Amino acid sequence: MTTPANKIVIMPAIFTEAGDEPIKVLQKAGYEVVQNSFRRDLSEEEIVGLLDGAIALIVGEEPISRRIMEQARHLKVISKFGVTVDNIDMDMARERGIVVAYTPGAHQVSVAELTIALMLGLARSIPRMDLDIRRQKWVQPTGIEIMGKTMGIIGVGQCGKEVAKRAVAIGMNVLGFDRHPDEKFADQHGIEYVLADQLLKESDFVTIHLGLGPDTVGFLTRERVRRMKPGAFLINATRPEFIDEDAVYEALKAKRLRGVAFDILTPEPPLGHLFLELDNVIMTTRAGSRTEETVQRQAQMAAENALAALQGTAISSVVP
Repeated sequence: MTTPANKIVIMPAIFTEAGDEPIKVLQKAGYEVVQNSFRRDLSEEEIVGLLDGAIALIVGEEPISRRIMEQARHLKVISKFGVTVDNIDMDMARERGIVVAYTPGAHQVSVAELTIALMLGLARSIPRMDLDIRRQKWVQPTGIEIMGKTMGIIGVGQCGKEVAKRAVAIGMNVLGFDRHPDEKFADQHGIEYVLADQLLKESDFVTIHLGLGPDTVGFLTRERVRRMKPGAFLINATRPEFIDEDAVYEALKAKRLRGVAFDILTPEPPLGHLFLELDNVIMTTRAGSRTEETVQRQAQMAAENALAALQGTAISSVVP
């Protein structure tokens, strides 16, 4: 039986797509690695059973509750394979003195590239044309060019900056809204920071890249949706909590917005969602960070974070 001194549990099934190297990092350090062999979401009881005797856990989106941490008596480290920790009971982790780390910076290129892809898909109705052809229809919608249009980026952090660089490179004007504007970045890349209302009023494309927090949940309110430029496009490749989905749906139906793209909706999957009836909406399956390169970076970082925490070395991405 694996002893409490060296058992590390890896929960995300996608972790295996990163190859052997992240696991070897842990094994070479003398740890026994136990993976989720079910390759599906586990119940709380199953997670508790898997964590029996574990000192470290690498977790994806699985909820790690107070009860799970109470039962996992030897647990010292939770290393998140991802960039948010809202699925982890942080109050309990702090009570227990469990170190929680995550993988910031691993996904921003993939998210930015998907954002640009969604923008192009909206501008030229690419998914709609593909679907029409498959349905034996020949429809030629008239799209718009991207060059010279204005992109508004709400939240110019790591992902927002990557989006800005790509938008500038293809000839767009870029407006940014951020509570802590990086003027040096703006000067280097030719973007302009403005207030949120001005950004919404002037942008042909609005994309949201906020960090999740009490002051950002519901940021794009019904009133702010009304302030958006008539005929604008909205892209949300981050979190559904940032927008009022009902207000966006109404704006699409009223043709105040020309199109919307979502990488994440509420609920997941969005079966029966009102947006499914609209042909000017693109929906993807939480694909923002789902690239081979991001999976590799996140797996490597998650493994190294777990190892560093167990060995007592510094980690820059610890959740306070």
